[in-house]
Amino acid sequence: MANKFTNISFPISTLIGQIETGQIGLPELQRPFVWDRAQVRDLLDSLYRGYPAGFFLFWQASPDQETNAIGLDAKQSAPTMLVVDGQQRLTSLYAVFKGKPVLSNKMAPSQIRIGFNPLRERFEVTNSAIERDLEWVTDISTLLSGAQSSYSFINHFVDALKQDREVTPETADAVAENLQRLANLPNYVFSAIQLSHDLPVEEVSEIFVRVNSKGTKLNQADFILTLMSVYWDKGRKELEQFCQDARQPSGGASPFNWFLEPSPDQLLRVSIGLGHRRAQLKYAYELLRGKDLETSEVSVATRTRNFEILKSAQAEALDLTNFSEFMKALQQAGFRSGKMITSKNTIVYSYLVFLIGRRDFGIDYKTLRAAIARWFLMCVLTSRYTGAAETQVEKDIRRFTDATTGPEFLGILDQIINSQLTDDYWEQTLPEQLSWSGGYVPAMFAYFASLNLLGAKVLFSNLTVHELLDPATVAKKNAIERHHLFPRAYLKSQGIKGTSRINQVANYALLEWPDNIKVGATAPHEYFPAMFDQHVSPGDAERVRFWHALPEGWENMSYDAFLEARRKLMAHVVRAGFEKLVSGADPFAPTTPGPPPPSVAELIVQGESLEVEFKSSVFHSFKPDVPEKVITGSIIKTVAAFLNSHGGTLVIGLTDDGSVIGLEPDLTLKKFDIDRFENALRTILINALGTVPASKCRTRFENVDGKTVCLIDVDGGMKPTYADSDKGKGVFFVRHGNTTRQLDTKETVEYIADRWGLA
Repeated sequence: MANKFTNISFPISTLIGQIETGQIGLPELQRPFVWDRAQVRDLLDSLYRGYPAGFFLFWQASPDQETNAIGLDAKQSAPTMLVVDGQQRLTSLYAVFKGKPVLSNKMAPSQIRIGFNPLRERFEVTNSAIERDLEWVTDISTLLSGAQSSYSFINHFVDALKQDREVTPETADAVAENLQRLANLPNYVFSAIQLSHDLPVEEVSEIFVRVNSKGTKLNQADFILTLMSVYWDKGRKELEQFCQDARQPSGGASPFNWFLEPSPDQLLRVSIGLGHRRAQLKYAYELLRGKDLETSEVSVATRTRNFEILKSAQAEALDLTNFSEFMKALQQAGFRSGKMITSKNTIVYSYLVFLIGRRDFGIDYKTLRAAIARWFLMCVLTSRYTGAAETQVEKDIRRFTDATTGPEFLGILDQIINSQLTDDYWEQTLPEQLSWSGGYVPAMFAYFASLNLLGAKVLFSNLTVHELLDPATVAKKNAIERHHLFPRAYLKSQGIKGTSRINQVANYALLEWPDNIKVGATAPHEYFPAMFDQHVSPGDAERVRFWHALPEGWENMSYDAFLEARRKLMAHVVRAGFEKLVSGADPFAPTTPGPPPPSVAELIVQGESLEVEFKSSVFHSFKPDVPEKVITGSIIKTVAAFLNSHGGTLVIGLTDDGSVIGLEPDLTLKKFDIDRFENALRTILINALGTVPASKCRTRFENVDGKTVCLIDVDGGMKPTYADSDKGKGVFFVRHGNTTRQLDTKETVEYIADRWGLA
């Protein structure tokens, strides 16, 4: 077998020279320069100390190969050697030793300046402090590039140091010796492996992956991008160009947005999730290699088929209309820019959910935007895609496979949302999250988003939160600032210290920056009454107190009592924002009193009908062969049917013919009083129907002939409600005459189209 590689050695000076002339270049399968400056600093430190600094993997280029040069300047010749592994080190060396800019992964020229302190033999990324300190060589490129002889450079450096301070002969000698040692770095020898030019690109790709798979240099996305370079180079270039175009406005149609500067691997995750239904890229990599995950066999046919799936999915992910409509959904959820979103994964994976709804179920953009807005706000609140994000995405993808139609997909979304945003979440979990401290807490930004949704004004201002959070506004100071309602200096004067305690989310409110400066360190009871009366009209006072979650008399409360009270009120604001997002309900919308609901006596006379249903109990079974879950399930089915029809009243404690039984059998069975009965009933409805549908149900009680009867008045729903009951999960019920009927999938689709106009 012919040898596929040879071992060679290069001093840095030779490597740099060959890069400069163009003899060493990059194959198309390589990555942009992604190292940060600290990594470059550490590489120089290793070279200076004579430590091993890795090896290079080169590939002899053939004349027909497409290549990229290192650096931005023109080259004398086409590359004869391509860097397969070691690009980041080699690019770093070229940038520092020649003082040349390189193209960063943000597609912009980047200059790398590394400083060296010859007294302490330390390397650092150059900053303003280093530039002012004569102990430092502020840019070692000056010495390494050969622009000035080492003898001249060292003498000038030592002379300048002597003019600044007293320098002993011993120190001067040590400085000169260390600078000469630095100047000798071009003689450092690297080992390299050179692959034969007749190796096919597929085999070079496999070597590249195997070399890197033992360490942490590359992730699974890098491996997939490498495969794309080999088998679908056009697709990789389209992916990278899209990401580049998203970074700045172009004046025309472009993916630029205020939420996300996507990286190729982020959009790759979206495409893989959409096409192959995989969130864990290690499996996606195997699929694109052509491996059958069940048989472990690798074939060209499998690879070709899987790349075709990826091509179709990437076309959807890079579609400008899809991308821009998704960004509108984030705005619809109350968010104004990526600065309000603590996890970029939440954006990336919500885009995947959006594309599944659009491509697989054909949901129109308007309906889909509204659904994804609800989904996105839930994901932010619950940190759904932080931590083990891939695992959660896999679970969500599996849930979506249960849907066969658009309405079913939307129903699954709302079921998941409702299972997360329960009454316990709003009343207990969210206030607890609002007890966290710092300026980058998801619950805080969800609160700001809710203020947007509710059209809130900034505290002490006639401008809205929406206006002042505009990401396109450019100013030296932020137009809007987070203000400590109990100012930091005031709290410290009261003996309250500790950043985590002072910077609790519940101590923040949004102010225009001049008002923030005006408040300063003044005590709340001193600044608040005067500023509130001056800037808030009597007609807006109630709204402002609600929006900014200000407890009555808060300015005179103790700090801890204030925090506890405000956390609960902030949670109410977030819930109001979410409910407005779901149903358009405005907590301050004027209401016109309607006629009183019918009494039990009136309903008995009317009898069961399309809008009236009688049930004997919620828990107690009057027939020994009927289990409790069936009795409870009948309550759930009736309420769901009223929601999906045009509303109605369910009376509990009556027989079918209207005879009064009362709730006493239920109360005795469960050892409940009326309050506990009502709480249990509401919990059943929330768990079975979701928080928002359950909020359309109002419970009341009447005493009839000495017996207690429960009435549930149900409004018609503004969208479909799917119920979890003894009949199964996600079942669709409607009223038909004086009965409740379960619809099959075809009937459900037709009914929803007729009832709500949803296709």
